[in-house]
Amino acid sequence: MKQFNIIILAAGKGERMLSKKPKVMHEIMGKPMIGYVIERAMDLNPVSITVVTGFGREKVEAFLDRYSVNYSVQTEQKGTAHAVLSAKGFISNGDLLILYGDVPLIEYATLDNFIAFYRKYGDISFMTTSVNDPSGYGRVIFEGDNIKDIIEDADATFEEKTIKEINTGICIIPDKHIPLLENIENNNKKGEYYLTDICKVAKTRGFSVKGYHHDISSEVLGVNGRKELLDANQTMKNNVIDKHLKNGVTFIDRNTYVEADVTIGRDTVIYPNSFISGITKIGGDVIVGPNTIIRDSTIHDGVHIEGFCFIEKADIKEGAVIDTFSRIKR
Repeated sequence: MKQFNIIILAAGKGERMLSKKPKVMHEIMGKPMIGYVIERAMDLNPVSITVVTGFGREKVEAFLDRYSVNYSVQTEQKGTAHAVLSAKGFISNGDLLILYGDVPLIEYATLDNFIAFYRKYGDISFMTTSVNDPSGYGRVIFEGDNIKDIIEDADATFEEKTIKEINTGICIIPDKHIPLLENIENNNKKGEYYLTDICKVAKTRGFSVKGYHHDISSEVLGVNGRKELLDANQTMKNNVIDKHLKNGVTFIDRNTYVEADVTIGRDTVIYPNSFISGITKIGGDVIVGPNTIIRDSTIHDGVHIEGFCFIEKADIKEGAVIDTFSRIKR
């Protein structure tokens, strides 16, 4: 069974963010959103992971240094197909999975199911979803079980704009069809080379394109503006809390901030309004009292933090009691 090469597109500026910062470097629960995408990609054990950078590449590439990934530069913003082709030199033998650096909520199970769908048919496959307001998204036109075409919003007719099934951008291209990317043209209103136009190219050569529908649109669509960034933070916050709840941690209230890389042991109790961030490790049977800030610290088993405390870069020994209003820094 062939393995995957993964390309993550992360070259865009993100005009709707109204920011000098590259869009993929905006943080979700303390981590640039592209970090979550890379970690999900790594979970799939691919042959290679290549990130396509562009706007603000220095900041993005500095962050990428902590991961074992390649990066390729899209020097001009000429569309998604052009971005993929800029990374062609890093594709070795294997199929190609294309992800996006501004989709931080994507789950491993979703990608795993999509790959299973692809392997069932072996055709070019796009992940689709349905939304109430499809404005700005490519509309997916089906012909039986196959995708006939994906029409970008700027090129859609009035009738096509009423279609609510949209393209997420996430797709898989079999290695034998990767050369089709070279045949995509830019005959559209924006003059860009759209990855979705591989549907047209494939059809002219008698190849099928499949659509895999995913029900939860918020998980598989990009973060394009500040409101979506806020919504993604809220979703991720609840996901993190739910993970700890399943692992035997008690939260008195969801009004608590715990970043994704924090680890917490069983039977620990977290009281409301606590802020726990960075590379923090909390043992079991710990009590974190209300309104406590903990950053980049290790809290060993059985510690009792009474509340209203500030702890940063500290190592709190087993069984210690931290009095109310304590301030501890290494």
